[in-house]
Amino acid sequence: MQKSFDVSKSYLWSSQAVGAAHGGLWLPSKVAQTSTIEGQRMQMGCPIEGHLTRASLFGNRESESCRFPFRQTASLSMNFLSDQIAKRSPVFYGYWMLPLAMLLQVGSSPGQTFAVSAFTPALLASLNLTQSRLGLAYMLGTLFAAIPLASVGPASDRIGLKRIACLVILGLAGACLFASSVTSFLGVFAAFFLLRFLGQGSMSLLSNNTTAMWFRHRIGRVSALLSIGSAIVFAWAPDWLSTAIETIGWRSTYRWIAFLLVSCLFPLVLLLYRNRPEDLGQSVDGVVPSDDPTKAALADVELPGLALSEAMRSPSYYVIGFSNIVWAMAGTGVLFYLFPLCTERGMEAQDAKALFKVLGMSMLAAQLFGGVLSDFLKLNRLFGIGTSLVAAGLIWLACDPTLLGARGFAVLFGAGQGMLVSVTGVIMVRFYGRRHLGSIRGAIWCGTVAGSGCGPLVMGTFMDQVGAYDPAIYCFAIAMLPLAIAAWFIGPPLQSETTSGQPATAN
Repeated sequence: MQKSFDVSKSYLWSSQAVGAAHGGLWLPSKVAQTSTIEGQRMQMGCPIEGHLTRASLFGNRESESCRFPFRQTASLSMNFLSDQIAKRSPVFYGYWMLPLAMLLQVGSSPGQTFAVSAFTPALLASLNLTQSRLGLAYMLGTLFAAIPLASVGPASDRIGLKRIACLVILGLAGACLFASSVTSFLGVFAAFFLLRFLGQGSMSLLSNNTTAMWFRHRIGRVSALLSIGSAIVFAWAPDWLSTAIETIGWRSTYRWIAFLLVSCLFPLVLLLYRNRPEDLGQSVDGVVPSDDPTKAALADVELPGLALSEAMRSPSYYVIGFSNIVWAMAGTGVLFYLFPLCTERGMEAQDAKALFKVLGMSMLAAQLFGGVLSDFLKLNRLFGIGTSLVAAGLIWLACDPTLLGARGFAVLFGAGQGMLVSVTGVIMVRFYGRRHLGSIRGAIWCGTVAGSGCGPLVMGTFMDQVGAYDPAIYCFAIAMLPLAIAAWFIGPPLQSETTSGQPATAN
């Protein structure tokens, strides 16, 4: 060792111990001296020359941290609390991540259609906008939001979910502050763009990918638990927001939402969020790795996963994608105009409010059952049930203009939506793996957001042209029917459909 280095007499293991722990790296059997920098790199789990770490399976996240020691020091300070919890907690840290994922789902509310609908009457009255102009701003904002959303998934694959989540939370808080100050059509369009991109798009994607990074064989049951928060918010957020708007005004309501995001959600994510179990020395599902070489080899086969280009060679990927797009288009279109739709059919505003609760509770029940059953039943059957329920709900709503028809739609569509949400998350992990999950799932979610933006436009156009919403609902049902049939035949990619030759396994 050269004298110019700051040398600390750090005692290392024997060559046998080091070879076992570090993949065969050879060091002298006698006590060795190493530089302080090199010792710190080994303590941080960073590779030294000639050493191949398990992180290579997931890209260069650890090696990037090792190349930038100041960034690593900041990361260590932010991760101190989560490190201590992981060391002392008797349960798998993934179960600490589950409430964070649920809070991210709740935090996406400002950009969700059910929350925007609560602000709609106040926006129309305050800004002197017509319904068609407001619907146009919503559609354009959503469509434009789908463009940058395509980069969120790949960015989370490259630099980690935690950093992206922190940026998205701060950005969504800023979007709420901006929304509280809009005074024109262009301002509303820009506000919808930011809210839909950061809230409904990015935050929802990050929440779903969070659980997928920590669970695989238990992902169905975990997704069922995750659905509780989103269903409760879906059912009661419109009432909560309406009360707040009536009490303090819509502008102050947006400001309070921004304050809650920064003061509550952001610190929790900053201090407790971790990207993946490997960062804490744990394994997916909290399962201790087996000493059996055969079992270990079978577990490692699933780690790399498929790239987006490989997933797109599978026909099932398009069935899954278009099913989510059509479901989002129909759901957003109907819910955006639910109050005028009920009025057109002779119902009262209270009936429309009650339908949100029916939708939320049926969605919760389906997500709970679908999430649990996805760990035991064939995924294609559950996905087929979800798409069939969505199609049946739309047909019932189009054919029956009574309150019974609206309630039947709420039960069937809510159940189908809940089933699709829970099962799609499981399918993404089991069919395509975790390594490029952000890109694979992000592409479908990008289309889903774009589809949700087109739904209100389709409904509004038919209302302007023929004076009724029914033809639009029929179009949604017709588009969903062939997908509901094809959904029963989806499956994981075959070897001939990928270049890796390692298809994912599925139930």
